Amino acid sequence: MSSGGGRANSTLTGYAIVLGAIALIVGAMALVVDARRQEHIPSVDYTADALSLSEIAPYRSYAPEGLPEGWTPTSSRLETGGTLPGEEPTEPIRWTLGFATPEDRHAAFSISDADPDEFVAEVGMNGEPDGESAVDGRTWERRYNEAENERSLVLRADDATLVVSGGASYEELETLAAALEPQEPPQE
Repeated sequence: MSSGGGRANSTLTGYAIVLGAIALIVGAMALVVDARRQEHIPSVDYTADALSLSEIAPYRSYAPEGLPEGWTPTSSRLETGGTLPGEEPTEPIRWTLGFATPEDRHAAFSISDADPDEFVAEVGMNGEPDGESAVDGRTWERRYNEAENERSLVLRADDATLVVSGGASYEELETLAAALEPQEPPQE
């Protein structure tokens, strides 16, 4: 009789050990997921690039102002072709500013006086026309690259091309486009 009770106790002990191990694994996984959810996205200050662009660009420059909470600037790249303030540019001047959106997607604003068709194809990842978006009284061309799931909004101004693009939804891209404000060079 005593051997049957011992077997039952050892079986229950085994189950308890396995359940404890599973609980520890699940708890550890929950901590990792929570820590990742609260990851801090590194933010960049793009003020210097926006100011430099307004000083050297032969076109009206733009920069986002007043984006809603949750938009984090993650990258800023100004390509001046070696142009300094007061000099006449010899190459197209281009600025690309990347963001993490509140929906944890990527969106970027790019502006350049490069050949508009080439610039749109490059920045918009060869997206196909996909309708239009009306943003603050301006009509932006929608483009979509289905293979990459990338969307773009394109505004062709007289002297430059503005492109808002990324894996974000059109609504998020429209939010970024609506935040773009003309920048004036500083007064001397």
